[in-house]
Amino acid sequence: MNMKKTGLYAVAVLGLSLLAIPAKAGDFGVFGAYQDTRDADSGYGVGAKLDFGRFVTLRATYLGDVTAQENSTSPRNFKLRVIPLEAGLQYKFQSESNFSPYLGGGASYFLLDTNRGNIDDELGWFAMVGADIKTQHSFGIMLEAIYRDVQSQVRDDRNGDPTISDRVNVQLRGFGANAGLVWHF
Repeated sequence: MNMKKTGLYAVAVLGLSLLAIPAKAGDFGVFGAYQDTRDADSGYGVGAKLDFGRFVTLRATYLGDVTAQENSTSPRNFKLRVIPLEAGLQYKFQSESNFSPYLGGGASYFLLDTNRGNIDDELGWFAMVGADIKTQHSFGIMLEAIYRDVQSQVRDDRNGDPTISDRVNVQLRGFGANAGLVWHF
């Protein structure tokens, strides 16, 4: 069994086992996302997170195209869509208060898709710092900064295409930001 499948199975088992653990309190959030990358460009998207107690977080983000280029409408442009599925540990300093800062990190499984060539899904990691700011009615906003790290390789299986080499390494590490709504339950 290869390393990627092992990591994906570990994240899935962790996620399913957490559903069986009754949490004293949790948070569910939906957010808008921004991610900058080293080798591509930056991208925008949406995401959701589910926090169990003050220590565990599960999250998923969809980033539509992290290779967006200004004034470039050619149909031959390279596009890369990224979906990080993440499971991690966090520490919420004041999980039951209206202002709940936190920091954490964990493992990421990146679902990667491109319009040119082929790219494999990859394992990576993330680190974050943020805060949930809740009202007395359990709703509020979330703000966070996130750093993700993953490396992949785009392969061109179409022989004779002069605009892309056979293999291109792509570093997708970089800083991002998330902002959205959170519900405390």
